[in-house]
Amino acid sequence: MSYAISLIHEAEAVAVFAGAGMSVDSGLLPFRGEDGLWTKSIVMDGKSYSHLELMSNHAFIESPNAAWEFILKLKEKYEQTTPHQGYSKLLDVLKDKAHFIVTSNVDEHFLKAGFDEHSIFECHGSVNYMQCLDILEREVWITPEIKIDNLQLEDLPACPNCGSMCRPNVLLFGDWFWIPIRSTHQQMRYIKWCKEMKATKRKLIAIEIGAGKTIRTIRNAAESITLSDFPLIRVNPFDIETTSPNHVSVQMTAKEFLMSL
Repeated sequence: MSYAISLIHEAEAVAVFAGAGMSVDSGLLPFRGEDGLWTKSIVMDGKSYSHLELMSNHAFIESPNAAWEFILKLKEKYEQTTPHQGYSKLLDVLKDKAHFIVTSNVDEHFLKAGFDEHSIFECHGSVNYMQCLDILEREVWITPEIKIDNLQLEDLPACPNCGSMCRPNVLLFGDWFWIPIRSTHQQMRYIKWCKEMKATKRKLIAIEIGAGKTIRTIRNAAESITLSDFPLIRVNPFDIETTSPNHVSVQMTAKEFLMSL
């Protein structure tokens, strides 16, 4: 633990890779496990839907009211939840260092906590944005405020260009129809940042927080920037094994670790 802290304080540049575990300490449900979001269901109009089922492009075509009600409740929960103190602590630690945030979370809590939007790469999108179900429409728009109570079909967001139904601009399950234009712009800024850090020979480290093994997007991204050249600190209450001598495992929750910096 002390070695991991010394690596962070001595670093000149820090890439942070955050998975769902980063948000759990704020009071948000994990996605998997016995109490995971994807194991739960919701009853609407006398029909039971699994949350996993509603997070698909197909659901926004066949059951748009139910799918949008789930997303809007999720969005409302994200907005009403305050990012835990670890976010502020991390921001303070990184304020005088070059840094970039890569996260699979769609809650925008890093932005809410005060991180610069130009230094955040949301690789799975954000619930605060939407896209047209017609993928020939390549634009992305901010999701309007919609009342959830007694949600009617005519209340659902429509495409400003063609009037078709919209869906969230997030990577859904089995999703061939996500329009990643916003995320791609963020990714290009991240790639440029990485090249600059390496070209200027900054003392670079990566911190991976709360990223699981089921969906390895965040783990793979953290490992790919470090390879065998830079240290990686993997923070998780479980699944903390690493494969390189440059990797450091810390068996803690996100908040516990960050508050110890």
